[in-house]
Amino acid sequence: MSDHPSRENRGNIPDSSGKPQSETDEFTPTGFLHEQSWAERNGFPLWLLAFVWVVVSFLMFQLVGTAVTVVYLLLSSDGRLAFDADMLIEHIDVLFIANSLSQILFLGLATWVVTGLVTTGRRATFLRLQADSRTVPVILQTALLIVVIQPLVWLLSWMNAQIPFGDGYIAFEESQIEMLKNFLTGDHVVLLTLIHVGLVPSVCEEVLFRGYFQRALEKSWGIWAAIIIGGVLFGVYHIRLTQVIPLSAIGMLLAWIVWKSDSLLPAMAGHFVNNGGSVVLASMYPEYMLEQMAATELPPLWLVLISLGVTVMLLRFINHTTKRE
Repeated sequence: MSDHPSRENRGNIPDSSGKPQSETDEFTPTGFLHEQSWAERNGFPLWLLAFVWVVVSFLMFQLVGTAVTVVYLLLSSDGRLAFDADMLIEHIDVLFIANSLSQILFLGLATWVVTGLVTTGRRATFLRLQADSRTVPVILQTALLIVVIQPLVWLLSWMNAQIPFGDGYIAFEESQIEMLKNFLTGDHVVLLTLIHVGLVPSVCEEVLFRGYFQRALEKSWGIWAAIIIGGVLFGVYHIRLTQVIPLSAIGMLLAWIVWKSDSLLPAMAGHFVNNGGSVVLASMYPEYMLEQMAATELPPLWLVLISLGVTVMLLRFINHTTKRE
């Protein structure tokens, strides 16, 4: 008979203090001693690291993307050490390429590295980069949901537009919209535009917000705090205060779906449909797209009511499909 205790009985072996080992050590389900993450060993709360990393990654993403664009423009300015807004608009594709590379580097890859500081398990599991038999139906339902909620998003945008902002800030946002308009309606291959505006943000921003940040806050403060705070931070992150309400609402909706499905993939799909749909709509109907972005008018009431009804139905479907309490 073996002298080694079975895993089932290891937790009752007294340690040197005479107490059962189950009272002094924490075991994983496999019976091995629990390993602490770097954050736990050094006493850093998950929520604090999450907030710090969102800020740091955002700053690095903005600074590096801007620096790459500025260097390119300086090298393209025929020896001049200055450039103006017209030159930036003329080379707007460079700005979006630099923006995409910076997102991949800091919001995506660097977040993957940082995740290793707060978990001893698989980073993909922590970030919910996983799928099961329920994931594909939820992906399809989420993609359809993002299309259906657009009248509600329009309504929220109009409500947001009623908040008074200073003329200086409005001018700043109008310049952003103008640059985006020039890029979306310019002489670009639609597929490349979909990559820069749709695919890259839908992967990198979801890894950062609904992957790392949401999971960290779930473990620290609970699911509803994670959904609400993460959604609001997602809205503020885009530096468009005139759209912070609809962006926050979309962020909260995707966060709920990620939690219910235990997968980041539906949120990535929904994010891509939202951004990619804007690209396709702008290429086909640029004037309508700009009108919706400005949100100067209310959407038709009948359209809002239909959108609300179908949205509730789809949310019930998603809730039923995931069956998570």
